[in-house]
Amino acid sequence: MHLDHDHPHTHPHDHEHHHDHGCGEHIHCGEHHDCAGCGQNVDPKTELMALMRYMVGHNTQHANELAGLAKKLDDMGDHTAYEQVMQAVADFEKGNLRLSTVLASLDHQ
Repeated sequence: MHLDHDHPHTHPHDHEHHHDHGCGEHIHCGEHHDCAGCGQNVDPKTELMALMRYMVGHNTQHANELAGLAKKLDDMGDHTAYEQVMQAVADFEKGNLRLSTVLASLDHQ
């Protein structure tokens, strides 16, 4: 069962996702105001960085899921499909590398 998401997916899930939406990783608070969930005053840069960190982790989870699906395709003898799915995994990883580079840069500003 697919749980703890508030965004639509076009693919089925048969597992749970666990995402930290606690005060340490605020995602949905708006501009400078106290969030009702924890009373923290979250500035836009901090909020943006938390969202980007969340997305990197989320993308990593999906890349791992896709790699597992690719292995099943390969085990079934469909090596062409395996290669295509593994290319999608590489795309997730490339995107995450770019996001991580931006995060590192923002951390040092």
